[in-house]
Amino acid sequence: MKAMPTVSGLAQIIASLRMMAGNVPYKAMQPAINKAAQYAAKQVKASVPGRYKSVRRAIGWRAKKKKFNKGEPGAKVGAGVGRSRATTQKERKGRPGVGIDARNVHWWFLGTDTRYTGTKRKRVGGRRGRRGWKGKATRIDTGKMKANRGFMPAQSQPIDVIVSRAAGGMKTIIRTWVAVGIKREAERAAKKGRRK
Repeated sequence: MKAMPTVSGLAQIIASLRMMAGNVPYKAMQPAINKAAQYAAKQVKASVPGRYKSVRRAIGWRAKKKKFNKGEPGAKVGAGVGRSRATTQKERKGRPGVGIDARNVHWWFLGTDTRYTGTKRKRVGGRRGRRGWKGKATRIDTGKMKANRGFMPAQSQPIDVIVSRAAGGMKTIIRTWVAVGIKREAERAAKKGRRK
């Protein structure tokens, strides 16, 4: 199975802005990065034709926790990231298959290998790790009729390409919201000083 496409941390953009902004407080930087991640997710959604609503719904963002990101602010933008849910058969209105939703939206951006019914993927050997079962991937017979269902080519450019095109807008958003955050932190510090 191919890896879920994501852009983690927006590292290059954040690093360049850190050099320009200096030692920006975490409380000022993280909200700015969140705004930029929201903007990036909207750009990725906009690249998907409107009739593919389930694909659009499966694209999102989330903030990265400081303790899991080496103490640095960060965000993750991608397919199957953030609040997303599977499409129900009722929503598919009787159409066959599972469609594309949060469970398999990576198909849209990466495509698939040749697929067959009557078999299923299984990992043999190895051990369970933080990111799933580690072992050799193989296909086993389910006992049902086998049929070649072909492959699905990628339907869109990779997410990192789409996000990189939005880098200019993201930098502007981060600069604007960092300034707002620094002003808020200064006002909070001033209020605390007056209370003492």
